[in-house]
Amino acid sequence: MFKHYLANASGVPLNVQIGLEGKQCLVTDGSRVLAAHWQSAAITTATTTTIVAAKPNESILLTDLVLILSKKVASATITPCFDDGTTAINLFAFDAATAPFQFSHAFQGGLRGWKDADFRVVTSHNTTVGVLVGYVHVAPKQTKSYGVWNAER
Repeated sequence: MFKHYLANASGVPLNVQIGLEGKQCLVTDGSRVLAAHWQSAAITTATTTTIVAAKPNESILLTDLVLILSKKVASATITPCFDDGTTAINLFAFDAATAPFQFSHAFQGGLRGWKDADFRVVTSHNTTVGVLVGYVHVAPKQTKSYGVWNAER
């Protein structure tokens, strides 16, 4: 237990949490490191796959994305997107017709969706693609509606 604590100008204590070793620690790294989750999926058909579902009134912040296509498929595309059921915004469109590929990216600043938007991957043909995504759920107070999000991007 800390006998002293750091506080902001209003007297509110700074963030002290139980660390990975079970002891109290002052959090000096980005909170998304402590709140990070990951999800993976293997996709083998022409379909839309929800990889990460947003919690009600929250949004998703992507931290990492890995896509691995094991064999090329004529005329196929693989499209990661945010989709709230009304609006879908494609992040990329990968051509799966020319060769197998491996794509990985760590979003340094994060890539945030809008309120209630799930992270999905759309495959246009039967493919064999693996998806791994790192993400954080963003609280409702920090989440933007689609209109605000779209205006700011």
